[in-house]
Formats: sequence, structure tokens, C-alpha cells
Amino acid sequence: MDNRIKVHVAVHSLLLLQTVVPPAIACGQATSGGGSALVIADSQGWTITADRERSVLTLTQQTLGVVLKDVRINLQNGHELLPVTGWTVERGNQSQLTVHTVNPIAAWTFDLSPNFLRISSTATNSVLTAEAPAPLDRIPARVLDPQGFPVDWVGTDEAMLEYGGTETRNQSFLPQKNPEVMYFALGLVSGSAFHSLFDRKTDTAIEFTSETTLRRASEDEKLLKVNLPVPGNAYIRLVPDYYTRVLGAPSFAPLDDAYFTAAPMVWSSWTGYYSDVTEKDIVENTNWLAKNLKPYGFQYVQLDDGFDRGKNGEHSWIENWDKSKFPHGPQWLTRYIQAKGLHAGLWIVPNVYAGAAAQHPEWYLTTKEGEHILDYVTPALDSSNPDVLDFLKKLFATLGDWGFEYYKFDGEGSIPQAFPELDKNKLYDKSSDPLVIYRNRLKIIRDAIGPHVFLEGCPAGMPLDGIGYFNSYFNGHDLYNNWQGMYPLFSSINGNAFFNHIFAYVMPGEGLELGRRMTMEEANAKRAPGVLHEIVSREDPVTGVGVTDPEARTLVSFISLTGVAYPVGNVMDDLPPERLQLLQQTMPTMPILPLDLFSRGTDSRDLMFRHLSADSYVHNYPEILDLKVNAKSGAYDVVGFTNWRSQATSRRISLVDKLGLDPASSYIAFDFWNQKILGVLPSEISIDIEPHDTRVLAIHPLLHRPQLVGNSRHITGSYSILDQQWDSSKSRLSGTSETVPGARYVLWFYLPDGVRVTHVDVSAKGQREVPGQHQQNGNALSVSFQGQQEPVEWEITFANSRNK
Repeated sequence: MDNRIKVHVAVHSLLLLQTVVPPAIACGQATSGGGSALVIADSQGWTITADRERSVLTLTQQTLGVVLKDVRINLQNGHELLPVTGWTVERGNQSQLTVHTVNPIAAWTFDLSPNFLRISSTATNSVLTAEAPAPLDRIPARVLDPQGFPVDWVGTDEAMLEYGGTETRNQSFLPQKNPEVMYFALGLVSGSAFHSLFDRKTDTAIEFTSETTLRRASEDEKLLKVNLPVPGNAYIRLVPDYYTRVLGAPSFAPLDDAYFTAAPMVWSSWTGYYSDVTEKDIVENTNWLAKNLKPYGFQYVQLDDGFDRGKNGEHSWIENWDKSKFPHGPQWLTRYIQAKGLHAGLWIVPNVYAGAAAQHPEWYLTTKEGEHILDYVTPALDSSNPDVLDFLKKLFATLGDWGFEYYKFDGEGSIPQAFPELDKNKLYDKSSDPLVIYRNRLKIIRDAIGPHVFLEGCPAGMPLDGIGYFNSYFNGHDLYNNWQGMYPLFSSINGNAFFNHIFAYVMPGEGLELGRRMTMEEANAKRAPGVLHEIVSREDPVTGVGVTDPEARTLVSFISLTGVAYPVGNVMDDLPPERLQLLQQTMPTMPILPLDLFSRGTDSRDLMFRHLSADSYVHNYPEILDLKVNAKSGAYDVVGFTNWRSQATSRRISLVDKLGLDPASSYIAFDFWNQKILGVLPSEISIDIEPHDTRVLAIHPLLHRPQLVGNSRHITGSYSILDQQWDSSKSRLSGTSETVPGARYVLWFYLPDGVRVTHVDVSAKGQREVPGQHQQNGNALSVSFQGQQEPVEWEITFANSRNK
């Protein structure tokens, strides 16, 4: 992003495609050993190779490698594809290849130009079929639709209002088709909504025509079967630098998820305690988290602001820990957290430091009047000064020695670019680009802490200039503790999910509110003063504290189905059992990728609900979240249907149109929150949704045999399933599940009419029998048992009562 409004439509429409093949094969050269003769056109970064004897083409691009292979030319004949025969190949020039066929008499011309491959045919019923390499680093996608409805990708207004800087704003567009749906992927997936691929390594979009279908190959899931109609003319278009030139990101570096394969799960002290947090609060919440959520994958306990303020509220980070609030000190606290099997995190603003203002005035940024530039009531450092960089190395070495493994960097950006009153003549380095200086500072810090420490950046409305160094970004407004106070979280997901797990994880807020609804008077005796003050300052009329059961389901559904960071922030011991269960059923976070590669817009503001209510707020939040899954648990969709309004609603949903499901297939639905099989679905379903609720259905293709459709452990249905196999010769379904020791675990199966269970066997790995129960009710079968330390193996044998 930069600090001006950008319209990327012109750039997007001018970015065209390219192709490449092995440069060692010369034009017209025959392969050795009596192989097929090859004809090659090589131009503009593309190579197209025609194998005349096999009647196939290969398209390769110098940056991307193979784009399409085994390209075959066909004619559409009703519902059939008829391959053309009698190939001859002519190379018109270095950038053009023409295929002539005898049956039928027709011609197909392939023209290469920068970023664009034009395909022309004399047969208007022509169809190209091919295979496209599509591993996890080349994903199906919906890309920006410049013909859609315009929206703005905006950071917060903090830099503008607090620092006098400019607002970070980039134009985006909602798609024309299915703008109310957001698509995500867990595993190697496909669907009829996707006509493009995105290469995560090179920041390149590969766009096919809207009539093109991309379906996973059953024999090799890292390939997509491509069906590309050519009604006279068609194209393949490349869009290089997609995230930067089209979407407006200031830079691009693919997220290195080697150490952090999924977004983190973090408890932050901020929304539960604000600056009133104490050592006792951290210890009590750590104990609760270790007991109740660590077995479900929970990771980090992050101490936020309130541990080191000086007389005027300034920060010195390591010198002035408040001994009255943290009597045992930071090292004792991190060791305590680690002893509970969790990791310690810390809020910090590395741009500022009060401890050297008197001794080293040359370290600091000043105004033209000679006053310190202040952020968080603390003097800001001049990162162009080598002595400041040495100090930062020592600071993070100390914090690392103390045991911190997660940092939230607040006010994170290039201060010289954000503060117009800065006296640039007082900078240590007056000639270097402030952005280069800023990124060098981040490199110094990253080198000091190493790759195994998680960095979260909060840019405070400044551009995301730390891409490549931060593991996550919190690019949104602070939350507060009721339903309206959670809207910044939804806005953050809505606006930023397109970069989650692409160049950074998305941290959508500083703590979910999952406590029960209560009045302000009730909350006065149970919540910290800062909680109530924040609510009063940000909404009018005040709507109370906490959320309803449906609202809590919507919150955890949006976090877990989008793959963003999981921010927990309540006073955890006050959480009722049913809300704890919501957390347990949606943890851990999963390695989910976005398939909608564009911002849906972010127009919320910090004081938005001082002017309107949630019911009158017009937003672009999705009404359908479609997580497409391909895992050991099967290939299916987990779909969240949300009602944002305060009245119940009933909707009719087309599975084919909205979810991109195959109209020729039948489907089974499992209602996750109600733990109930709904049976075989029609192609269009009716669904009732309570106010502010999210219904979550796992929708599986009907396999016409006993099949697993859900479990009680995780909303995605995939986390706990390590393996499953169907043996048709023995009518036996078996699998292995990872469970939480002592917690009840339930598997749900759909059985065709007439099928009954004859035997169920459950054992821990190593053949130790595990007591279990099973119950069949019509087509629904449940198998339940207590979770074990070891993986649990289950085996179910069936018989067809109609064959008796």
C-alpha cells in the first residue's frame, strides 16, 4: 500500500500472459531414439511445444515453469468431447504456432505476446483440455474483478488522526458473481467458481476465461484438469506482481511458514484487563489456558501494555518493570508460562524508548521546535543511527534471554514518513530512503531474535512495510467487549483475509469476547474498569457487555473457517462451560488459504457505533463462508451461513451456484453445531438462521456407501482424522483419530438405506481395546469413545439387510 488512493483497473486490464518450454529443444528438432517430432515457438518468455505424433501441446513460462501440459484439441459434440486427428504443425514466426487438422479440416493458432497467449480457432465448438500443475504453492483463485462493485482496502485512521500522517487506502472491488460468498481452502481443492491460479512463490496470477473449468485430477491431486472452451477465440493471461501492482501491497514476499504452519492461538491481556493487568492475572489465566485449551493446541500467553510505565506513562521496556504489579519480575513470569507448556509473549513498541533520552539525545527524533516526537507517550528513536540499532540488538537479546517467544510490535511503521512535523535535518542519515532504513531496522531485529520467534505487527494505519519480516499483521481497529465491539474483527477479516497465509497471517483483533451477556451494572462487579470505560467511549447507546450464544458461535466460526490468528482475551476463568466448548471445538487453527484474492473493503471506524447501531450498519461482510476441504477426512465443503441482523431469517441457497458443487452429484449435510446428520440435500436448500448466528454445515458428496461425514472434535471435520479407508470386499470402513485424552469423541457416519452395523472395534494404537458406544438411527450412525493419549484406531463392519 502507499498513501494515495490507487485505482488498479487500468493496470489490471493491461497486464496480459506468457509461456516457456525446455530451451534445450530446438525448433523442429526430433527427440532421440525414434521419438516424436517436436515443433517449438519460443517468444516473449513463453515456449509452446507441439508433439505432432502424440497430438499434444505443452505451454511453459520462464518464471512459472509448466503452465499447461498434455494440451489436447477437441470438438464439443453435445455432452461429448471428440479429439481432432491428423495433425500438422506450422510455425508462422518465433511467436506463433498453428495446428492444422484433417478431421475436421480446421486450424488453431497460438499467438504469444508479453503476458498473453491468444488462442484462435476456425471451429467455434473447439475445446482445449489439459493438465495444470497446481500444488499448494499454486492455488485456484478468484482474482480482482474490476467490473465489480468498488470498495476500499483501508488501514486504521490512527496515523492520520494521531500522527498527522496520511491515510493508507487502496481501491478494490467486490466480484460481480457471488459477492456474498468468501471462499477458502484446506488442502488441494477446486471448484467451478475459480477460473484462475495464483503462484504464491512468484506473486503471479494465471487467468483463464470465465468459461474455463479447473477440477482436481483423481489420479494426481497436484494437477488440475483444465477444460478451456475456444468459441473462436480464447486467452490465457498472466498478471505478474499481482499483490503489489493490482492489489496495492507495498511489497511481496511469500510467507515462510516452515516454523509456523498455521496462524497462532494467542491470549492477550489487553481486552480483559487493559493497563490494569498484574502478575496474578497472568498466572491465573495461564493456569486456566494450560488446563482447558493447551490439550486442544493453544500456544501463547501475551502480556500487553501495563507492565513498565514511568512517571509520565513512558516506556523503557526492560528497566522499569512495575514491581508492585509484577513482584517476581519478567524472568519468573516467562518461566512460569513455559512450565505450563505454553509460550510467553510481550507487547512492545520498538520505535520508542525513554531510557536514553538524557544520556543520548542524538538517538531521538525531534520536531523543528526541538521537541521529542512522541508515540505512546514515549520519545521515538532515529533508526538511521547505528547506535540505536545496537541498542535494539541488546534489547531483544535481553528479552530473548528472559524467555519471550512472541512479540506484538505496536505503532509499527516508518516514523519519519508518518510524522509531518519531523525535523529531517536532525536525522543521523539524511540521505537514505526512510523505507530502506525502516526495513533495515526490522532485519536487525529479526536477525537478533531468529526465525523461531513469532512477530506480530500493528501498523497503526501506516503501510504494511514490514512484509517479509512479520509473521502476522494486525491491520484493524481495537476490539471491545460486546457484539458491536467485535465488528472490527469482522472488518479485519473481511478486508485483510486475502493476504492471510500468503505474505503474513492476519491477526484480526486483540481478544474475542465470549462472555455471557450482562448489563453494565452487572459487569461493574466482574470486569476491569478499562473494559467498561472502553465500551462507554465507543458506543452510544451502550449495549452492555458480553455476547449471546449465537453471537459466540459466529465469532469462533469466522476465526476457525478463515484460518486467521485465534485471539483470545477474556478473563478466562469467568468463561461459562458452553463457551469453553466452542473454543475447544474450533482449535487448533488450520493451514487454511484464501481463494478470494482481493480485499472486500474495510470502512469501519473506531467510533462507528457512536453514530449508528449494528442493525443499521451497511457492510460487505460475507453471508456465506465456504471452506473447501481435501484431507484424510475426505473432499467436501464446510460452509458457514451467517445472519448479521437481529431478526431470524430463512434463506434458499443454491449449492451449485453459490458453492460451485457438481450439479450431477448428490450431497449429504452434517450440522456441526447441532451434531446432527441432515440427510441427502436437494440442489437448493432452505436454511433457518437465528439473529447473529452462523449455521455450519459440512456438505459431502454422496458416495453410495457408508461414509464419514463429521466428528465432534473440530469444526473443519479434518483435524483429528489421521487416516480412513474403505474396503469394499469386506464392507468395512476403518480409520485413525487423534483425540484429547479424557474428552468424549464422536464420529458421525451416513449409511445408505438398508445398511446396518455388524461390528465396531475401537482400540488405542498398540491393540489396547478402548470402550466405545455406537448408535444407529435410520441413516445416521454415531460411534463415541473417550479420548486417549495414543492415536485411536476404529473399524466398522457393515451388512446390507436387503441381502439377507
